[in-house]
Amino acid sequence: MLNLNAVPEKVSSSVEQSPCAALRAASRAVTQLYDLVLAPTELKATQFVALHAIDEAGEIAQCQFARDHAVAVETLSRRFSGLRRKGYLQVRRGDRHGERIYSLTEQGRQALQNALPYWERAEDRFRRALGSDGWNTMLLLLDRIRVASVRAEEMRTNNHAHEQSAS
Repeated sequence: MLNLNAVPEKVSSSVEQSPCAALRAASRAVTQLYDLVLAPTELKATQFVALHAIDEAGEIAQCQFARDHAVAVETLSRRFSGLRRKGYLQVRRGDRHGERIYSLTEQGRQALQNALPYWERAEDRFRRALGSDGWNTMLLLLDRIRVASVRAEEMRTNNHAHEQSAS
């Protein structure tokens, strides 16, 4: 069981202990776990998440997916092109200029279904390592962090607009 009350022996620097650095390190560690467990499916965790989200939506515009998942459109283009090459995604042009609408192919749905037990196995391992209380606390805290980050970004945007109007 993970000891959430453990204190590290040494705090190296303020940058390494910043929320950004800590979240990125945690994210990489969790992603590595899921990638390891998903390896037999030949899907990465990021690909599984994309397939699952698109399957849930039925179809989704690339820009909407990028907003919903806080992914840069350029990164998403690379990720989706790999899934298209595997035959898991199909794309059509939307009504807006340059809009791309993605949906799963039958092969993509099958890949998602084949990978689901592995995903569940990774989640079970992580949940057992963290404990039920830790798991639930983590999910609630991550949602609060996401919302707070969006609000902080909006404040930056509002500050920038304020600076321009003051000029």
